[in-house]
Amino acid sequence: FCVFHSLSLRVFYAILNDKRHELKQSKEDERIDKKMTVDQVFIIKKLQNLDEMLVAYSAVTRMPFAICDDESFNDQVWIFTDQDKLKTFAEKYKEEKKLILPVKVQKKDASMFYMNLFAMGINEVVFCDGDQENKIELTKIVRMPDVDALPENRKPILNPQLQLSAAYFLQELRKPGVEPDREALKDLEEEMSANLARSTYLMPVDVEKDEEGKENVRLLYVQNKKGERYQPIFSDTGELVKHYRGKEVQNRLIQVRFDQLSRYMIKDVQGYVLNPEGINLILRTQQIELLNSYYNGKKETQKPEEN
Repeated sequence: FCVFHSLSLRVFYAILNDKRHELKQSKEDERIDKKMTVDQVFIIKKLQNLDEMLVAYSAVTRMPFAICDDESFNDQVWIFTDQDKLKTFAEKYKEEKKLILPVKVQKKDASMFYMNLFAMGINEVVFCDGDQENKIELTKIVRMPDVDALPENRKPILNPQLQLSAAYFLQELRKPGVEPDREALKDLEEEMSANLARSTYLMPVDVEKDEEGKENVRLLYVQNKKGERYQPIFSDTGELVKHYRGKEVQNRLIQVRFDQLSRYMIKDVQGYVLNPEGINLILRTQQIELLNSYYNGKKETQKPEEN
């Protein structure tokens, strides 16, 4: 009994010491977590208060350069305070034939910039301050508007899955001086194509009233250097604003699903151009018909909604 009792006490004290060690370690971990939280709050405040930040942009999409993190699989954009650090970052991707440009974002434009990141499908920012790389959730920098709480007729058109899949595909496809390997890009192209076919777009139209007050709707087009005409459509209001920035226009907007695009095509145009000031993605008539046939089956004829 005494031997058993002695062993039991030794086991008891060993367990107690283990528990004390675990508690001490837990408190130490909690202290580290609190310190990390305090440090991150400081870093976020510094980012929010920058008079100017440098953002890595893709030269081929004219959007922030998107990266999928290898470990977390978060979709990231990179922000810098130092021009040389951004140049070093860009040089690394230059070897992969991915051209990155520095774009300055002023403090007054920061809120719109972050809102556009939401619309692009980005969920994390890598803030490079000197030699420190800080990964920050986008929702910790700026609050995402609760669009679900809005009435159905006031909800904005957003296509983050489309924007993000198009960015990843086109960053690979449009490498200068490189013949694209379509087989290697097959999965990326498939994802973008599926998102194209399931999305709803903003289409600007010009509305004029005649002498009797009757409204006449005129569909708009843009023309490239080759003389080809395309009707502009937009994935969200941010892309639309970029296209019409500095122009005095009073166009009306209608919401058009992908399977309705063929119905609104003007005679003598080659198709549509999605986000002319961004990804500038050409959708020719035949491509639209093929995507509709593959993803949507029978075309719908429902009247589009007006904004």
